[in-house]
Formats: sequence, C-alpha cells, structure tokens
Amino acid sequence: MLKPYVIRQGDYLSKLGPARGFNPETAWADPKNDPIRKKRTSMNMLQPGDVVWLPDEPRPRLPVAGGSTNAYTARIPKVTVKLKLQVGGVALAKEPYVIRGVGPEPIDGATDENGFLSAKVKVHVREFEVELTKRKRSLRVRVGDMDPINELTGVQKRLTHLGFYLPTKTGTENFEALDARQIVSALRAFQSSKGIKVTGKMDDETSKALVAASGS
Repeated sequence: MLKPYVIRQGDYLSKLGPARGFNPETAWADPKNDPIRKKRTSMNMLQPGDVVWLPDEPRPRLPVAGGSTNAYTARIPKVTVKLKLQVGGVALAKEPYVIRGVGPEPIDGATDENGFLSAKVKVHVREFEVELTKRKRSLRVRVGDMDPINELTGVQKRLTHLGFYLPTKTGTENFEALDARQIVSALRAFQSSKGIKVTGKMDDETSKALVAASGS
C-alpha cells in the first residue's frame, strides 16, 4: 500500500528507503510517482514540499530468541557526494583535504585537476566537515540540502556556492532569501564567465553549465 509523503529539507529516497523499510528504486518507479518523476530528474534531488508515494507497511520484525544473546548486523547504504572547490572562480586543483564526520576515521585526499572531490557518505549522515589543510580552513557540507536546478532556490544555492550570488545584508535570513534582481545579475555574471550568451535567464545551456560547475 502506498501513501503520500511530503518531502522535507534533507530528505531523499536513498535515505528514506532504509529508514522506512522500502526499496527506493522500486518506489520511485511506481506509476503513482509518474508526476514527480517528470518534474524531478533524480530521486535524490527533491524539493521540500514535493509529494512522493511511498510504501506504508509494517516492517518485518527481527527474530528474537529467548534465553540467549541476539546479534544483528545493519548495512547502511551510502551515496556519493561530489563537490567542486574554488576560490575567486579558480578551481582548487590537487588541493589536499581531510574529511571528518563520515566514519570513525578521517579521510585524507586531494581534489582532481578540476577541483572536484567526491566522498561516499552513509545515508544517515546529515553534515560533515572538509578541512583544507594547506589553507587552514574548514567547510561544513550539508547532505541532501541542494534543491533541483529547475527551482529558483536550486539556482540560488548553486550561484551562492560558486560565489556569484551574494546577499546585500548579513544574517542567515538574508543569505537564504531570494532576491530576483540579484539572481538575474548573478546569472549574467555566471554566463559571462562561461562564455554563454548573457541573458540573465535560465536556458538549457545555462542550466547544464551551472550543474556541471557546482558538481550536482
């Protein structure tokens, strides 16, 4: 039996499946989810407020033997998180880093020649830290917070991460607020930087370039 579920910030199907006891690929492919599949390109890139139909059945109980010790092993699936690191529009190629918060031990690595890093993260991880060891700087990365590219908030978040969209006032509420004029200006600057016709509008070429530049 399927029931509607309203997506909240940080939700994605690869995370909801293990938590609620269903196969995310099977649920996503169900005909009841045809409308949301046409609207979103991935089951892991959803917008808060989206409605998906998910199985709502009791999870099977684990067997328990009385008078003895019962041991269980849980295998938590992982998703790949891909980031692009850059400063002033210049990619940080071969930049050493340490990732903390995705497992018992830190992960050492370096970005590729285009400034990208990728990490396998367990689906229950909400946030982790990337330390740039040479620069003595740390970045906090929230998992599941990127909105779809065909939503204004998705455009704004990518432009913000790339340094093109900057708030006119300080404070979290202003940093996250949507300013249409600023977004147009940021889009124009981004298009110019990529050699795309400068229109300030989200056409297909700009959308693909923005996703490629931000890593998702």
